[in-house]
Amino acid sequence: MLSNLLSRPDAGPVACRAARAEEIHDALRVILSHDSRPADDAQVTDFVSFASTRRIDVREAWVAEAGGRIVWAVLPILSPGRTVLLFTPPVIGREPAAGQLIESACGHFAGRGVHLAQALLDPPDQAARAMYLNHNFRQMAELMYLSAAVRRPPPPTPLPAEFDLVSYSPETHPLFARAIAESYRDSLDCPDMNGLRDIEDVIAGHKASGEFDPEFWFVLLELGEPRGVLLLSRVPRTDAAEMVYIGLAPSARSRGHSDLLMRQALWAVGAMRLARLTLAVDSRNAPALKLYFRHGMQRTGSKIAFLRDLRRET
Repeated sequence: MLSNLLSRPDAGPVACRAARAEEIHDALRVILSHDSRPADDAQVTDFVSFASTRRIDVREAWVAEAGGRIVWAVLPILSPGRTVLLFTPPVIGREPAAGQLIESACGHFAGRGVHLAQALLDPPDQAARAMYLNHNFRQMAELMYLSAAVRRPPPPTPLPAEFDLVSYSPETHPLFARAIAESYRDSLDCPDMNGLRDIEDVIAGHKASGEFDPEFWFVLLELGEPRGVLLLSRVPRTDAAEMVYIGLAPSARSRGHSDLLMRQALWAVGAMRLARLTLAVDSRNAPALKLYFRHGMQRTGSKIAFLRDLRRET
């Protein structure tokens, strides 16, 4: 019932646990709440439909209960790359219960072999930021979300003779792994993430982002050596493709190859018969932002990314 949701914790103890099957709907009403008001049934139904297309298991929801009432909730979204994203409602007024639930959920997933816990917060949400910092999360970056309309882009510029673009396959997998690892060297895009994940976990996480199609994953080769990588995926139930990752090895930077990969990305979106390209980028990465704006990308929003390493807790 509405009166049993989002009540402020009383002086009694808070119990933190996985939501029971019959509590999932109410837990989602709390997780999707806004301005201290639980989401309505239609919003929950829409979210469940969306979650199904994105392979999000709503049965993973956790709740903080006090006095028989749900006072806070979290939806952990597991990634094949041994990462969990914590999708949470506003924190203000429920800090103690929220903190207890975050600790319980992190401990549970650490025990399941998950390595990293992440959270994405609205920049003005100072209460949530303080709560996560108080529970061993650290701020990694402000992620800017960009988007561009794609209308019949021209074919990509022919490659120089010594270069080639190769799509993903089990045979080219090692080239992609090397290209991604090399692109992390001295990268300005979320540099604090470098070295925290095994490259195979990175690739597994990228494959799980949207609808993976190996035809639209590209590795840039120079004389057979990997120099850059471009990973695109379809965003389910939309007219958009996401640029999951783009990166160049240090030896390939400042040589015009980033523009080459961007033109390839825009052409590929057209080849997918989609209308938009979206991406997220570290707001501190000035060269990448110049590249994206040069190719018509526009800002649509931002989130603050927080991270906690769970391997220290097992």
